[in-house]
Amino acid sequence: MICITVVEDNADLLDDVVFNLEREGFDVAGVGNGVELDASLAGRGCDVLVLDLGLPGEDGLSIARRLRRSRPAMGILMLTARSGTEERITGLEGGADVYLGKPVDMRELAAAIKSLARRLGLERNPGWRLNTRQLRLHGPAGEIALSGLECAILGTLADAEDHKASRRSLIEALGADYLAYDERRLETLISRLRRKLADCLATGAEAGSGGDNPLRALRGQGYIFAAPLQRV
Repeated sequence: MICITVVEDNADLLDDVVFNLEREGFDVAGVGNGVELDASLAGRGCDVLVLDLGLPGEDGLSIARRLRRSRPAMGILMLTARSGTEERITGLEGGADVYLGKPVDMRELAAAIKSLARRLGLERNPGWRLNTRQLRLHGPAGEIALSGLECAILGTLADAEDHKASRRSLIEALGADYLAYDERRLETLISRLRRKLADCLATGAEAGSGGDNPLRALRGQGYIFAAPLQRV
């Protein structure tokens, strides 16, 4: 799922854009200014930024310039009433990948985001993304709601080299004492998490995606998440 953050100080327009993009299947957050944007980015991933220029406080062009430096892989789509040729050139030179004028047809906006996502390689990314703040796992086959303990397990695997983690590291990630912990509790957690993944993948297979369960045991070692996995 492509993660989008919309920055728009008009509350009604912000609600409209967020609503329509969510209907298109995007994971969308809406904020009203640069301060709120920075707070959102600190706790949530963002693949594509939909950015107004005329914002209170820091303006959209300044935001685009600094985020282009700090997050070069993020797509930036400017959506603004400033649609003159010189303003479009300034916006594109200032860091925007796409520049659209208001008012915009929501179908055109969604199509522009999908086109930008293809250019960035987001739609070809078969990996899973772990949102620890929302306790959600987003994957090519759908989305899974997680418990706090399940999220801790996946977070440990996401951070580990090759997504491999020992039983001890997983148990300690749960906040438990390895020497006193009943490892059957870990096996139960892993089994429940594998069932959630299997159910999600089965649903995805019906829709043309899916795949093998990536959470697997490593004999005598621990567990591996055998697919790309990252925190967002």
